[in-house]
Amino acid sequence: MSAIAIEDLFITVAEDASAANLEKLLVALKQVEKPDNDEIGDQLELIFEELDEDMSEEQACFCLNLARLNVKDHSIFRKVLTDAIKKILPPYLNKLGFLRALGLRDRDVSLVEIAFRYDNMLKLKNNMQIFFKSTKRWGIVSDIDTVSASVAVNSLTGGAFAVPLAITLSEGKIFESSAPAAKLARLTKNGALSGAGYRALAAEKAVVPLDDVTIEEIAYATAVPDVMTGDEFKAWWTASGSDVAQKNKGRQFFEARSLQELHVLLTKNIDSELKLDDDGTEKMYAFFEKLNPAAAARDVKITAEVISLLVPHGNDEQLRKIFEPLINKAPFWPSDLGMIYLETLNIWGIIQAKHVVNVAYAMNLVFSPEYLAAYTTCLPLRCLNTFGEIIDDDLLYDAIRSLQMCSCDILLWIWRNRKKHDEELLELISIEQVAKALSADDLPKAWTGAKRDLKVQLMDKKDFQKHLIELVGEETWVVTSILQTANFCSGSECQSLLIKLSRLSPALREHLEGGAGQRTLGKEAAQKATQQVEPLFTSVKSHKALLAELQELVNVHIPENRESLKVARAHGDFRENAEYDAAKERRNFLNRRRDEMERDILLVQPVDFEKIKVEEYSVVGSAVTIKLDSGKEEQYFLVGACDGNPDEDIISYKTKMGQVLMHHKAKDEVTLPNGKSCIISKVEKLPEFIIEKLRD
Repeated sequence: MSAIAIEDLFITVAEDASAANLEKLLVALKQVEKPDNDEIGDQLELIFEELDEDMSEEQACFCLNLARLNVKDHSIFRKVLTDAIKKILPPYLNKLGFLRALGLRDRDVSLVEIAFRYDNMLKLKNNMQIFFKSTKRWGIVSDIDTVSASVAVNSLTGGAFAVPLAITLSEGKIFESSAPAAKLARLTKNGALSGAGYRALAAEKAVVPLDDVTIEEIAYATAVPDVMTGDEFKAWWTASGSDVAQKNKGRQFFEARSLQELHVLLTKNIDSELKLDDDGTEKMYAFFEKLNPAAAARDVKITAEVISLLVPHGNDEQLRKIFEPLINKAPFWPSDLGMIYLETLNIWGIIQAKHVVNVAYAMNLVFSPEYLAAYTTCLPLRCLNTFGEIIDDDLLYDAIRSLQMCSCDILLWIWRNRKKHDEELLELISIEQVAKALSADDLPKAWTGAKRDLKVQLMDKKDFQKHLIELVGEETWVVTSILQTANFCSGSECQSLLIKLSRLSPALREHLEGGAGQRTLGKEAAQKATQQVEPLFTSVKSHKALLAELQELVNVHIPENRESLKVARAHGDFRENAEYDAAKERRNFLNRRRDEMERDILLVQPVDFEKIKVEEYSVVGSAVTIKLDSGKEEQYFLVGACDGNPDEDIISYKTKMGQVLMHHKAKDEVTLPNGKSCIISKVEKLPEFIIEKLRD
């Protein structure tokens, strides 16, 4: 969905926060790659301010679902989320101790974690079976203390222990208490329960959905080293055992009743030459048609492997029919390419290579060639050759050329297959594209390998460096300009790279010798300086003025702007609404200013200058007298960051002049910002009339 369409929805919800409108907005936000961006945060803030403590249950559920999406965290949202959870929590859970355990006021607890704890809290009851990974302990919940906010647990190995509710909700994995579920905690070597059976049983008995990785972690912690070794566990986990075989004896895969069972049956029949007939095809189509999207999202790896395992059992027409219902149900098969983001595609870095080939084959049956070409540009390097073989070269090349920024994976794929590609495609591997790709942050694990390998090509491989230099030609300034702002290499790495590139290009060497190299390599010190955080000293009077300005911003200007936005919206189509655009720009400015002021105020340390003791050296709160070469004396008063008045020689210690005069004693020689030299002749306490100006 486009940004304009989403903004339309925000406007609609701000005017009418009905259940239907909230649901539409939530569906749209789920399609956004990074819903925690500032623009969405600002627009959500407008909606939050329209909600009061007596919000409807639909509005409260909307707020909780926003937390699950991990939108921008903000104190306003935390307050609204607290009110929302109070609204929808059952009365027996709506107690102070329980609310604290959710971590609503703890900024170290993420919004996603709060939603996870909420889901656990709803399911947590006496007699539930629970597992704590950190202590490898299984137990049965015997009591939930609402006063101390703790959970009493009877250990399955004997004894009892108490766990704080917050830890229980965060770390505890809760299961139904039953005879079959008890098998999860009582594994035995060569027992009836196999790894596949354990997965299916844990998924079935978990009261809050668990992914395969979490289930494997639980099984490993339970079994190793008490029951089996790590190698024995690996073999057990990947094998299908007697429990599954017995349970499904004589059962065909197209008769499966759940995704997990289908996976087990297909795995059992992996070497079978059984082919789908018309009846089996109809059953598989009906199975996927009825499949809950949440089940496919929860078990992404199983879904992908099921698709792969089905491929050998049907012809193209049958496979196309049974797989089409999975479009939009399998998270990695969205119908809209705008819904693709790397976290969703992380499955391509997890599944085995044989499954990559089969799932790619299945996609070629159900998606258009144009879709597949665009889809391929998002994939990790390990998949690109497979998809490249089934997609027309021209379509794929056009999709790559249309990218504003190529990924490390695409650039490496082009380079490694350069003998097969035309020169035009090879020209995409430029120093600019390489720098952009290497500067990408927060990549999922499947994409980090290509980033590492591309950097090796850039830093160490002569043929790759030669290619980059040939593309630059005589415009060697491009190299230093890009490296000057690059964040993917340190100063020493940058220096090494420039030396290697200059050996390949006399023009670049001449450019560096002209001073460009020094300017480029000076960036690291500047970056470190900007990263340093120190308190800001200022007078109590200026501190209170800052607080007053912030209060006016929050209580006057932002509400006025909110009303202006409402009035502007009422004038019609906002795309041609200059008043709305102006109000929106004003809103963005006010929000930026608010963030800046809140950040600065946190750093401000108010100072009572009357209590400053000035001894030998000049400090904030001292008067410094200097003697110029002409013999003339001038006096300056060093004050706080927000107290300066240059017309009266009252100098903020953060100015250039203030920095020159700081930390010196009488008889020291200093150089003023204008380049002239002078001698510090006297350092003393601020005079009373200056202190009076700064007094609260």
